[in-house]
Amino acid sequence: MALSLHEYQQRAVDFMAAHPRCILSVGMGLGKTAAVLHYIDRFRPASCLIVAPKRVAETVWKQEAEKWGLWTVAERMEIVKGTAKQRREALCDGRYPYKVIGRDNLGDLFKEKDYNDPILEFEFVVLDELTSFKSIDSKRTRRVFALARSASRCVGLTGTFLANGAIDIYAQCASVGLADNLKSFYSWRARYFKDVMAGSGMAWHKWRLTVPLEDVLHRWNSDIFTLDSKDYLDIPPVSVVAHPVALYPDERERYDNLEAFLDCNIEGVGVSVKEDAKFMKLQTMCDGFIYTGDTYEEQGFYEHVIRGERSAKLEAVADFCECCLAESEPVLLFYAFRAERDWLREMLDARGVATMEVREKGAIDKWNAGDFDGVLMAHPASAGHGLNLQAGGRILVWSTLTYNYEYYAQANARLARQGQRKAVQIHIFTAAKTVEDGKQKALERKDKEQGQFLAMTKQ
Repeated sequence: MALSLHEYQQRAVDFMAAHPRCILSVGMGLGKTAAVLHYIDRFRPASCLIVAPKRVAETVWKQEAEKWGLWTVAERMEIVKGTAKQRREALCDGRYPYKVIGRDNLGDLFKEKDYNDPILEFEFVVLDELTSFKSIDSKRTRRVFALARSASRCVGLTGTFLANGAIDIYAQCASVGLADNLKSFYSWRARYFKDVMAGSGMAWHKWRLTVPLEDVLHRWNSDIFTLDSKDYLDIPPVSVVAHPVALYPDERERYDNLEAFLDCNIEGVGVSVKEDAKFMKLQTMCDGFIYTGDTYEEQGFYEHVIRGERSAKLEAVADFCECCLAESEPVLLFYAFRAERDWLREMLDARGVATMEVREKGAIDKWNAGDFDGVLMAHPASAGHGLNLQAGGRILVWSTLTYNYEYYAQANARLARQGQRKAVQIHIFTAAKTVEDGKQKALERKDKEQGQFLAMTKQ
C-alpha cells in the first residue's frame, strides 16, 4: 500500500495534472521527488524519462518509488548506467518504459553531434535539478529542449530557481517547453537586462536586470508551482558567521603582484598568467597556492601545484576546526579545490584531527550515527544535493566559498533541515581585501532575488 502524501505534495500533483509543461520550484525537504512519483503512479504515462545528476539518478528515484510503496512505478523503472554499451541496451529495453538517466549521459539519446532529434521519444519528461539547464548555449540544455519539445508533458524540479539571478529564467523555462525556441533568448535578454561589463575590456559578461522581477516572470508565472520550506518544515535557527583572514605579508605581496602585473614568485618559482585566467588564479592564491598551466581541475590537470610556505586562511580554518573538535563538535567542511583539500588534511592531521570525505565508503553512515569525531570534507558540486547529514553535527565551514547560489543553498541545507535538533552555525572564511570580499555579498543578493521570486509565485 502506498504511503500518503502531505497536503502540499498533493497540490503539487494536482498542479502537474493541470499544467502539461510546468516547473515545481519547491524548497528542499518538501518532497518534489515523491510528488512526481505519485503523479506517474496516478496517470501511468506510456513512457517516461527522468534526467538527474548521476548520483541522484542511480540512488534516489527508483529507491524512493519503492520506499513509498509505488511498486507499479518501480517495476517499470530502469536506471540507465554503466558502460556506453550497457546504457544503450538499457535505453532499448522495452520491458522498462520508465528510464532514469544521468544528465551527463543525455548524448546517448541523440545521434552523434545532433541536438535536435532524439532517437527515442517519451510521453513524460522529468528534469531533476532544473538549474543544471540554466545555460542556453550548453549541449545539455539544447538536448533537453529537444526532448521536452517531443514529449506531451514535461516538468522541471528545483529548490533554487534563481540560482544565479533572473538571467537563468529563460533557459529553464525553455527546457520544459514553456518557450517556443532557444534563439528568442537573445531578444529576451536585450529587453530585460544590461551587460554591466560592456566596454570594460573583460572577457566575461555580467547581466543586470533593468525591470522589476515580476515583469520578467509574468509570461510564465502561471506555470510555476512554488513552496517555501520555511512555511512547512521545522527548520532550526541558522546563524552565519564571517571570518575575514588577513594574508601574511609574503602572501599579500604575491597576491598584489599577480593582480597588478599578472606574475609573481612563489618559493623561487616564477609564475605568469593570462588576463582571462587571472580571476581563477587569484582565487587559489587566497588559499596560498597556484595551479600552473592554463587547464583547471575539472579537466584533470590538478597535480601541478605550487604552494607557498604557509597559508593564513587555511591555517585559520584548521585552527577553527581543531577548536570545534575540542568542544566535541564535529565539522562539515566544504572546499573548492583539490589542492586546498589536500593541504587542509595535512594541517588537520598535524593537529591530531581526523578527516574523511563524504564519498568514502561508509562515511555518511558513520557521520550520521555520531561515530565520527572529526572533519567531514565535501565539494558542494558533488555533495550539495540529496544528502541527509543533519544527524551528525551542526557546524558547517566554508573553507572557500562558492559563487554558485544553488551550491551554497543546497550545501547549507545538508545540516539546516528538518530533523536537526540544534541551532546550526555556518562559518565562512575569506581572505580579506581580495576577490573573495564580494562573494558573500553576491550570494546575499541572489538570496534576496530568490526571496522575491518565492513571494511572487508561492502557492
